[in-house]
Amino acid sequence: MQKKSAFVLGAIIIGLAGIFYSKFFPKKEIHYHAGFKVYVDGKMQDFSGLKYMSIKPCGKEEEEREENEQMEKAHLHDEIGDVVHVEAENAKWKDLFTNINFKIDPEKPITGFVNGKKTENILNEPIQSYESVVFFVGKVDEKKLKNSVTKDQIKKAEKNNETC
Repeated sequence: MQKKSAFVLGAIIIGLAGIFYSKFFPKKEIHYHAGFKVYVDGKMQDFSGLKYMSIKPCGKEEEEREENEQMEKAHLHDEIGDVVHVEAENAKWKDLFTNINFKIDPEKPITGFVNGKKTENILNEPIQSYESVVFFVGKVDEKKLKNSVTKDQIKKAEKNNETC
């Protein structure tokens, strides 16, 4: 009987600690953006279609809706297909492609450039605020780096954000 009481008491203490922690140490609010372009064998991919967009309900329903932690990491809005929205910690570029259901051929090499600098293992790199990334799947054409998303384009997308 003592084991059962100790277990119940332990469960109560853990529950109260969780409530205390969430009340006094709330989840850090995260919301930032980065730009990206993807070329597959030299052809730029267009992610501006609705099938790639994260669509949330507006108003009171939005507040009551349980967040999808994976989707919050990296997603697209407002038919803007080259600016990623990050609203959760530890978002990596692979999270964006998972969330928009974009399959990258594992047989083809992936080369990434962050702000013009070649970066190894780009899919596992964290997404940083206002960075601009160009992905090449297969053929690499560094001349296309001049078409990367600029900080001004990212800021313009932020201002045009229609999502509530």
